[in-house]
Amino acid sequence: MKKSLIIFFVSSLIFPSLVHSAWFKLFSTQTADLYLDTSSIKREKTSIFFSQLVNYKVKQKNGMLSLKTISEINCNDLSIRDLDFFTFNEKMGKGKNFYTGKPKRSWRRTKKGTSVYFLNEILCDRVLN
Repeated sequence: MKKSLIIFFVSSLIFPSLVHSAWFKLFSTQTADLYLDTSSIKREKTSIFFSQLVNYKVKQKNGMLSLKTISEINCNDLSIRDLDFFTFNEKMGKGKNFYTGKPKRSWRRTKKGTSVYFLNEILCDRVLN
C-alpha cells in the first residue's frame, strides 16, 4: 500500500497531465472507501490544502452516502484540520449537499505510523509550490 502510494505521488509530480482531475482511491474498509482529489492538492508556504471523499457502502442514519472534506495540513508538525464539510445523499459526492454547519477547524495531531500521518508526510514532502 505505502509503496504504491509513493509511486503514485512521484509519478503525479513528474507526469501531472496523467492525473488531471481524478478521485484516487487511497484505501477501503468494510464500511467505506477513502478517495483523494488529486486536482485539489495545493501548497501555500508550509500548508497543503486538498479535498478528500468518504464513500460509504451503506447509507448512514442521517441519509448520507458520501462525505467530502476540504482539509489543511500544517507541514511543520503534520497536524491536520478540516476547513469545510459537504454531505451527500448519493455516492461519490453526487446529489444535494445537506450539511448546514461549519467544522470546528481545530488542529488534530497525527500519530506516527498511522495512514493519516503517512499521507500528510507524503503530501508535505512531494507537493511543490
